[in-house]
Amino acid sequence: MVIKEAQRSFTYFHLFGYPTDLVVCNRVLPEGSGAYFESWHDAQRRYQPLVEESFAPVPVRSVPFFDREVVGIEMLRRLGAALFRDDDPVRFYYRGRPYRVRRENGGYVLTLDLPFTSKEQVKLLRNGDELVLQVGAWRRNLVLPRALVEAPTRGAKFEGNTLRVDFAAPTRE
Repeated sequence: MVIKEAQRSFTYFHLFGYPTDLVVCNRVLPEGSGAYFESWHDAQRRYQPLVEESFAPVPVRSVPFFDREVVGIEMLRRLGAALFRDDDPVRFYYRGRPYRVRRENGGYVLTLDLPFTSKEQVKLLRNGDELVLQVGAWRRNLVLPRALVEAPTRGAKFEGNTLRVDFAAPTRE
């Protein structure tokens, strides 16, 4: 359930143009957590490859299950030390763009990464200079770049986890 919620948030971040450069697995139990936590620890270990594969190429880091809640400056420092070790926490860990526009075959193509989304979940509508994109209950009005405002939409399709919207060459009066 927690992984699905993280995937849903990741999709919505992409939908609204917020790039993600690092995924954090929180509250990871260490080896030797005791018999009481053994099945929970085993489940975390089994799901770790799924998490890394699901969010790739964005890197995934883990932080331990602390002995108390992360509240206050001291605990935030402990969390930061566990998460970043000797790395600079303000550097970019992954640089990707949620959507791109490029010229192709005399027209344009807008591609938008929508991880963890299927074709059935997406509704797309062109409204003047906007592309209205709905994924489940979430809706985004994507204002089209100037080059696409007068370009007729030719169609859309999914390629993997990427929505591809094709535009003809802009009409000029």
